[in-house]
Amino acid sequence: MPTLALWQWALLAFGAFSVGISKTGVPGLGIVSVVIFTLLLPTKFSVGAALLVLICADLLAVAVHRKNGDIKQILRLLPWSVVGIALGALFLNRMDDRLLKPVLGAVLFAICLTGIWRSQQKGVPKVPAWAAPLAGLAAGFTTMIANAAGPVTTLYLLAMRLPKEAFLGTAAVYFFLINWIKVPFSIFLSHNVAWESLRFAVWLFPYAILGGLVGKPLSERISQQRFEQLALALTALGSLWMLVRSLIP
Repeated sequence: MPTLALWQWALLAFGAFSVGISKTGVPGLGIVSVVIFTLLLPTKFSVGAALLVLICADLLAVAVHRKNGDIKQILRLLPWSVVGIALGALFLNRMDDRLLKPVLGAVLFAICLTGIWRSQQKGVPKVPAWAAPLAGLAAGFTTMIANAAGPVTTLYLLAMRLPKEAFLGTAAVYFFLINWIKVPFSIFLSHNVAWESLRFAVWLFPYAILGGLVGKPLSERISQQRFEQLALALTALGSLWMLVRSLIP
């Protein structure tokens, strides 16, 4: 388990807190935690530890929003997501830590650019129903290598024009399922979940739960668009810095 300074633990706690908020009220904010975990921890260890924090927050999100989920949308995405998860696990198993950081940085930066482009559109971009396989594959792959399926899934669900409560419920159930599906892949194939990552993640569980409790009332008081813009800006800067740092000997 990595040894960290107090300020690093504080940043990780904020990352876990942002995960909780994103699960129950402000989709998109959780991507900040991906950057924080990846910058402060060894890459594969960070993916495993963040997965466990996500599962903790998922339990609260499902408890709050499960009745509003759109099962039809979940079933359209889930089979393709499983395929994407398997491909992502194979990719992780073959990549060492030195090569994985620039790949994660590039993936996160591309996702941020897509999100920024979407935020500049006057209307919600239309995505045809047959886009579900592509969205599912992309979500499965990015969630396996970086726990970064949130922006991909957000783009798809927004295009399906789900009401806010249905959006949150669908995302809660979908991520609860795929994050649990990822566990055996993470243990036996990519080897990024172990007792060390569980012991590490347990210290961050309370912050994820606290964020989950704050998320729903916060989304009712503050513009969601503002939160998404802040999350995209921070993630774009963090992923760009990650790319630059990984390329410096």
